[in-house]
Amino acid sequence: MPHELAWGDVYFSPLILVLVLALIATWLTVVIFNKVRVSRFIAFPSLTFLAILVLYVVAIDHLYLKF
Repeated sequence: MPHELAWGDVYFSPLILVLVLALIATWLTVVIFNKVRVSRFIAFPSLTFLAILVLYVVAIDHLYLKF
């Protein structure tokens, strides 16, 4: 079970790790969407990026890290 992340004498929340992993996964998803040209059907790309990011944060937090 993950606790605080320590970098020197500074402690970070485990949510930062989840956000970084979700951001990387979202970027990969957007690259894949652009390669297969699914992104042309999306009306608001920035809101779609945020929605995918939130979905990944919830999925990683709930299914993988289990805080």
